[in-house]
Amino acid sequence: MAMTAFPDISKHITLEDGTGYSYVYIAAVARKPTFLLIHGFPSSSYDWRHQIKYLSAKGFGVIAPDLLGYGDTDSPLEVEAYSTKRMSDHVAEILKRENVESVIGVGHDW
Repeated sequence: MAMTAFPDISKHITLEDGTGYSYVYIAAVARKPTFLLIHGFPSSSYDWRHQIKYLSAKGFGVIAPDLLGYGDTDSPLEVEAYSTKRMSDHVAEILKRENVESVIGVGHDW
């Protein structure tokens, strides 16, 4: 959904383990913090559209991934791929690739 809903501010990358992830990325302005927006299940980064607009207009950085199995991110068939450890490692790799050292984490679930 990131690539579809936010084509001008989204990226699609292949992580070290071969998993493809899509996410919204907006760099912070003038030392402002970056917000990591994690959607619930079932959902996608699209749920954060109002917050993305608001936070980026204030100069905050934003990273809002489509988590594994949702939106424009890969949907592996094996259940083991969806472990909390593996998915958190994926998010950490995205942050590392964007050179984001710390975030304000925000999440929701149904």
